[in-house]
Amino acid sequence: MIRICLYLLPLMLIAELAHTASGGELKPVFIDLGNKASLQRGAQIYFNNCAGCHTLQYHRYSKFVDDLGISEEMVKSNLILTTNKGEKTKLGSTVLNSINPDSIKEVFGVVPPDLTLTARSRGPEWIYTFLTSFYEDDTRPMGVNNILYPNVNMPHVLWYKEGLKTLDGNNILSVKIKGELTQKQYEQEITDLVNFLTYVSEPAQLERYSIGLWVMIFLVFFVFITYLLKIEYWRDVK
Repeated sequence: MIRICLYLLPLMLIAELAHTASGGELKPVFIDLGNKASLQRGAQIYFNNCAGCHTLQYHRYSKFVDDLGISEEMVKSNLILTTNKGEKTKLGSTVLNSINPDSIKEVFGVVPPDLTLTARSRGPEWIYTFLTSFYEDDTRPMGVNNILYPNVNMPHVLWYKEGLKTLDGNNILSVKIKGELTQKQYEQEITDLVNFLTYVSEPAQLERYSIGLWVMIFLVFFVFITYLLKIEYWRDVK
């Protein structure tokens, strides 16, 4: 028992340091990979607002058809936004963009990261908290800052939805300019986006959850049969 505690202690310290470095408490978010409507809305939000700078280079467009129930025509007309040698990107291609890394680095100072595995490396709660923690900061090149990720070189691309917020001395955010959505509506859209990025980070989760249900049903049935056999075998034993 002591040995196990000694193994776990460094991990707990690392997790605590990472949590402190990230800027504070993470907000909870409800992830429901079985909600295809939410995943579809999240895909729409991603491609309308994030795909211009970020990529999903370890994920293929065809998976949206197989997993999310989006038709091939819808994917080709609304999600595939790039071309390859003058021809539209194929359905089986990975999700990239046409941005020039050198050009965008001049604008933001860094190349926007690929988001395929972000939900696995940082966690859904981190993404949700990050996207709900922007505030106005005139000292920053983009005019905004972030409570969770201070001095991040990223504009608040969803400000037109959320509005523009200010931060007081007690780290309390307040609305300065209203956006298109109410706070509740904006939080729901971010939940859908995070749900989508969580799916993208490990698409096999959908199949695993489906198989897992049948496995649990089989185990329950197997235990029941085993119990009946036990009763039958020990019927005459006293």
